[in-house]
Amino acid sequence: MLIALKIIHFMSLAAGIGIGISSMILGIRAARSEGPAIGALRSAQGVLGRVAFGAIILLWITGIWMWQAYQGGATSPSFTAKILFVVLLTVLSLTMTVKGIIFARGGAPINPIFAKRMGMTMGLTGFLVVTMAVIAYT
Repeated sequence: MLIALKIIHFMSLAAGIGIGISSMILGIRAARSEGPAIGALRSAQGVLGRVAFGAIILLWITGIWMWQAYQGGATSPSFTAKILFVVLLTVLSLTMTVKGIIFARGGAPINPIFAKRMGMTMGLTGFLVVTMAVIAYT
């Protein structure tokens, strides 16, 4: 069972990274596009964002399960730092997901500058999560 959890955990991580890169590319293309293409690109970003948030949920579920199974809930400073970055990444992802849902339902579009900054912050935060995970389990 723990092997299956690890596989799901790492596949969710890979999905999140891939979606982040894909979303960045779509955002760049949308900023350089005109007409109906912009809407299609932004719509695709929204779908990808919801899938990425689902991946984060799977990471939480599998991560907590494995943490209990392998460490019995014990922590270290590097593991605590990892979790703090995971919480930050989850909040950032939830913020973008909610904004995307509001836009998809006819609300205000997401400010491109805000989206770009959030994307960069989420990328850096994801990097820090992985870095702290490597340190915590080395």
